Amino acid sequence: QQLSGIRIGIPSAFSVSEIPPSIREAWARTANVLRQNGATVKQISTDTISPLLIQGALAAYYVLVSAEASSNLSRYDGFRYGVAATNVGKAAPGLTPLEQQYAATRTEGFGPEVARRVLCGTSVLSSDRFHTHYEAAAKLRAVLAQQLYTALSDEVDAILIPTALSMPPRLDIGDVDRTQMFANDIMTIPPSLAGLPVLSVPIELQGVETIIFKGGMSIVGPRLKETIVIRIGKALELVKRS
Repeated sequence: QQLSGIRIGIPSAFSVSEIPPSIREAWARTANVLRQNGATVKQISTDTISPLLIQGALAAYYVLVSAEASSNLSRYDGFRYGVAATNVGKAAPGLTPLEQQYAATRTEGFGPEVARRVLCGTSVLSSDRFHTHYEAAAKLRAVLAQQLYTALSDEVDAILIPTALSMPPRLDIGDVDRTQMFANDIMTIPPSLAGLPVLSVPIELQGVETIIFKGGMSIVGPRLKETIVIRIGKALELVKRS
């Protein structure tokens, strides 16, 4: 048995109500496959990993990533970094020539989503929001990371969770609800905030066009223990081929 001696945890905090039945069934089926291959599968209680922190991780992530985007992308001025804009004269009136160069470079070089995150990051880093937004998000990240570290050191060797809450959107549908797409990240963001290695393995979903789409199960391991994550992922791949 390939996974003999490995403890795999199913965290109750990630079992949110938005998970559809097909993905919930695939989650249970994957855990059963790991159990059949010698792994010990156990539940991780909400006392170890708080559901409130998992729910708050999404907001904390977008605060932190927007702040980082605002800080890092401020260097793109068209002189030292980034491509110089060609239509400087079309920048907003009332600006100095240097400010016009900055505005034109960032208007041409940044897409809508990048501009949205830069503006959001600039807001959360302002003096009146830094303590209430950025510092609060950083504190949540630290507490969440500590809880995940504790679970992966004291209770289990790896954690199994779904990769996403829904299937990928079809290109022929048109506009996609951005809020819904952001909420879909609730499974991937907590391990990312904690800096943990994660491997997503495609899993067939019952009652879904699996020829076109497959769901995914994420294997989360301790820091610097990628070998455990890869070992579990390899075992799942071998089962799928057999």
